[in-house]
Amino acid sequence: MMTSEPQLRPLEPGDLPRLQQIRKTAFAPVFQSFRDIVGQEIAAIAFTHADAEQAKLLDDLCAPGSGHHVLVLTIGGAVAGFVSFTVDTAQRIGEIGLNAVHPDYSGKGFGTWMYEQVLARMKDQGVILATVSTGGDAAHAPARRAYEKAGFGPVIPSLSLYRLL
Repeated sequence: MMTSEPQLRPLEPGDLPRLQQIRKTAFAPVFQSFRDIVGQEIAAIAFTHADAEQAKLLDDLCAPGSGHHVLVLTIGGAVAGFVSFTVDTAQRIGEIGLNAVHPDYSGKGFGTWMYEQVLARMKDQGVILATVSTGGDAAHAPARRAYEKAGFGPVIPSLSLYRLL
Protein backbone atom coordinates (compact mmCIF):
# COMPACT_ATOMS: atom_id res chain seq x y z
CA MET A 1 0.00 0.00 0.00
CA MET A 2 1.34 3.41 -0.93
CA THR A 3 2.20 5.74 1.94
CA SER A 4 2.22 9.06 0.09
CA GLU A 5 0.85 10.30 -3.21
CA PRO A 6 3.41 9.65 -5.97
CA GLN A 7 4.02 11.98 -8.89
CA LEU A 8 5.80 11.35 -12.18
CA ARG A 9 7.42 14.33 -13.84
CA PRO A 10 9.86 14.96 -16.69
CA LEU A 11 13.58 14.94 -15.99
CA GLU A 12 14.80 18.35 -14.86
CA PRO A 13 18.27 19.87 -14.92
CA GLY A 14 20.00 18.87 -11.73
CA ASP A 15 18.15 15.53 -11.28
CA LEU A 16 20.95 13.33 -12.58
CA PRO A 17 23.11 13.15 -9.41
CA ARG A 18 20.10 11.94 -7.37
CA LEU A 19 19.09 9.50 -10.10
CA GLN A 20 22.62 8.12 -10.14
CA GLN A 21 22.47 7.68 -6.37
CA ILE A 22 19.15 5.84 -6.64
CA ARG A 23 20.50 3.66 -9.47
CA LYS A 24 23.63 2.76 -7.54
CA THR A 25 21.72 1.92 -4.35
CA ALA A 26 18.95 -0.01 -6.09
CA PHE A 27 21.29 -2.06 -8.28
CA ALA A 28 23.92 -2.89 -5.63
CA PRO A 29 22.09 -6.11 -4.65
CA VAL A 30 21.73 -7.05 -8.33
CA PHE A 31 25.43 -6.69 -9.03
CA GLN A 32 26.19 -8.62 -5.82
CA SER A 33 23.81 -11.36 -6.95
CA PHE A 34 25.63 -11.59 -10.27
CA ARG A 35 28.98 -11.90 -8.47
CA ASP A 36 27.58 -14.57 -6.15
CA ILE A 37 26.17 -16.57 -9.05
CA VAL A 38 29.25 -16.61 -11.27
CA GLY A 39 31.90 -16.65 -8.54
CA GLN A 40 34.76 -14.30 -7.75
CA GLU A 41 37.04 -15.26 -10.64
CA ILE A 42 34.47 -14.72 -13.40
CA ALA A 43 32.95 -11.70 -11.67
CA ALA A 44 36.36 -10.01 -11.54
CA ILE A 45 36.43 -10.18 -15.33
CA ALA A 46 32.78 -9.88 -16.34
CA PHE A 47 31.42 -7.41 -13.79
CA THR A 48 34.37 -5.23 -12.76
CA HIS A 49 32.96 -2.25 -14.63
CA ALA A 50 29.23 -3.05 -14.37
CA ASP A 51 28.39 -0.11 -12.11
CA ALA A 52 30.41 2.38 -14.18
CA GLU A 53 28.87 1.06 -17.42
CA GLN A 54 25.37 1.40 -16.00
CA ALA A 55 26.17 4.90 -14.70
CA LYS A 56 27.26 5.89 -18.21
CA LEU A 57 24.08 4.35 -19.61
CA LEU A 58 21.98 6.53 -17.31
CA ASP A 59 24.03 9.59 -18.27
CA ASP A 60 23.44 8.77 -21.95
CA LEU A 61 19.69 8.17 -21.47
CA CYS A 62 19.34 11.55 -19.74
CA ALA A 63 21.33 13.45 -22.36
CA PRO A 64 19.38 15.84 -24.58
CA GLY A 65 18.54 14.21 -27.89
CA SER A 66 19.07 10.66 -26.62
CA GLY A 67 15.73 9.50 -28.02
CA HIS A 68 14.76 8.20 -24.59
CA HIS A 69 12.10 9.58 -22.30
CA VAL A 70 13.18 9.79 -18.65
CA LEU A 71 10.58 10.44 -15.98
CA VAL A 72 11.27 11.09 -12.32
CA LEU A 73 9.21 9.55 -9.52
CA THR A 74 8.63 11.85 -6.57
CA ILE A 75 6.94 10.88 -3.33
CA GLY A 76 6.05 13.59 -0.88
CA GLY A 77 8.28 15.92 -2.91
CA ALA A 78 11.33 13.64 -2.60
CA VAL A 79 12.93 12.12 -5.69
CA ALA A 80 12.40 8.39 -5.15
CA GLY A 81 12.97 6.78 -8.53
CA PHE A 82 13.07 7.08 -12.29
CA VAL A 83 12.02 5.25 -15.42
CA SER A 84 13.28 5.47 -18.98
CA PHE A 85 11.35 4.37 -22.03
CA THR A 86 11.27 4.55 -25.80
CA VAL A 87 8.45 4.51 -28.30
CA ASP A 88 8.78 3.21 -31.85
CA THR A 89 5.83 4.97 -33.47
CA ALA A 90 6.23 3.11 -36.78
CA GLN A 91 5.96 -0.32 -35.14
CA ARG A 92 3.74 0.96 -32.32
CA ILE A 93 5.99 -0.74 -29.73
CA GLY A 94 7.18 0.82 -26.49
CA GLU A 95 9.97 -0.41 -24.27
CA ILE A 96 10.62 0.35 -20.63
CA GLY A 97 14.36 0.62 -20.13
CA LEU A 98 16.61 1.37 -17.18
CA ASN A 99 14.58 2.24 -14.11
CA ALA A 100 14.79 2.04 -10.34
CA VAL A 101 12.98 2.90 -7.15
CA HIS A 102 15.12 3.72 -4.12
CA PRO A 103 15.06 0.82 -1.64
CA ASP A 104 13.55 3.12 1.03
CA TYR A 105 10.41 3.20 -1.13
CA SER A 106 10.41 -0.37 -2.47
CA GLY A 107 7.68 -2.88 -1.71
CA LYS A 108 5.02 -0.17 -1.41
CA GLY A 109 3.58 -0.30 -4.93
CA PHE A 110 5.44 2.72 -6.28
CA GLY A 111 7.27 0.76 -9.00
CA THR A 112 4.04 -0.77 -10.27
CA TRP A 113 2.37 2.64 -10.19
CA MET A 114 5.27 4.14 -12.14
CA TYR A 115 5.06 1.43 -14.85
CA GLU A 116 1.29 1.86 -15.13
CA GLN A 117 1.79 5.59 -15.70
CA VAL A 118 4.37 4.94 -18.42
CA LEU A 119 2.11 2.37 -20.07
CA ALA A 120 -0.73 4.92 -20.14
CA ARG A 121 1.59 7.46 -21.79
CA MET A 122 2.67 4.86 -24.33
CA LYS A 123 -0.93 4.01 -25.12
CA ASP A 124 -1.68 7.72 -25.63
CA GLN A 125 1.15 7.74 -28.19
CA GLY A 126 -0.45 4.87 -30.14
CA VAL A 127 1.63 2.03 -28.72
CA ILE A 128 -0.12 -1.36 -28.91
CA LEU A 129 2.64 -3.51 -27.38
CA ALA A 130 4.97 -2.69 -24.49
CA THR A 131 8.04 -4.67 -23.49
CA VAL A 132 10.42 -4.74 -20.55
CA SER A 133 13.40 -6.95 -19.74
CA THR A 134 14.71 -7.95 -16.34
CA GLY A 135 16.90 -10.57 -14.70
CA GLY A 136 15.79 -13.99 -13.56
CA ASP A 137 17.97 -14.05 -10.44
CA ALA A 138 16.63 -13.57 -6.91
CA ALA A 139 17.79 -9.94 -6.76
CA HIS A 140 15.45 -9.09 -9.65
CA ALA A 141 12.40 -10.70 -8.01
CA PRO A 142 10.96 -7.36 -6.78
CA ALA A 143 11.22 -5.90 -10.30
CA ARG A 144 9.57 -8.99 -11.81
CA ARG A 145 6.71 -8.75 -9.31
CA ALA A 146 6.18 -5.05 -10.08
CA TYR A 147 6.17 -5.70 -13.84
CA GLU A 148 3.72 -8.57 -13.44
CA LYS A 149 1.45 -6.44 -11.23
CA ALA A 150 1.50 -3.82 -14.00
CA GLY A 151 0.22 -6.51 -16.36
CA PHE A 152 3.38 -7.69 -18.11
CA GLY A 153 3.54 -11.30 -19.27
CA PRO A 154 4.08 -13.80 -20.81
CA VAL A 155 7.78 -14.30 -20.10
CA ILE A 156 10.46 -15.61 -22.46
CA PRO A 157 13.30 -16.94 -20.29
CA SER A 158 16.84 -15.94 -21.22
CA LEU A 159 20.16 -17.22 -19.93
CA SER A 160 23.69 -15.84 -19.80
CA LEU A 161 26.40 -18.47 -19.56
CA TYR A 162 30.04 -17.93 -18.66
CA ARG A 163 33.23 -19.94 -19.14
CA LEU A 164 36.80 -19.10 -18.21
CA LEU A 165 39.32 -19.82 -20.95
